[in-house]
Amino acid sequence: MDTQIKDRISNFVAELDLLVRKSVLETLQGVLANSAAPARRGRPAGSGRGPGRPKGSGRRSANLEEASAKIVAHVQANDGQGISAIADATGVDLKTAKKAAIALLAAGTLKKSGQKRGTVYHAGSGKPARSKAGKGRGRKAKAA
Repeated sequence: MDTQIKDRISNFVAELDLLVRKSVLETLQGVLANSAAPARRGRPAGSGRGPGRPKGSGRRSANLEEASAKIVAHVQANDGQGISAIADATGVDLKTAKKAAIALLAAGTLKKSGQKRGTVYHAGSGKPARSKAGKGRGRKAKAA
């Protein structure tokens, strides 16, 4: 009777071992089958705008003009702030604030100092900004 119990236990353990191995093998095959194609990053294909669809969310120039007025008023009251601080203070979204600042710089209403992330804005002189086309060119030296 003792040997019958031991035989049954050993058969049960062997059968259980076989089932566990089979399950692990199936799981690994499933993982390897799914990872055969490289993982793609970004948006799924076909989820973006289709061809011929307009860019943007339909913002009008009135929003840009309104944003420009808010930005000029804020810069005159608070000189030397970056575009993020200006956008937060005026309630204008950052993308619109950047577009408005570019237009205001071109018109001469604003001036800027600093570079890249250190750029701060000041009230302008009213004269349009100089173009960069002629920068770096001095007078030609006369040949003797």
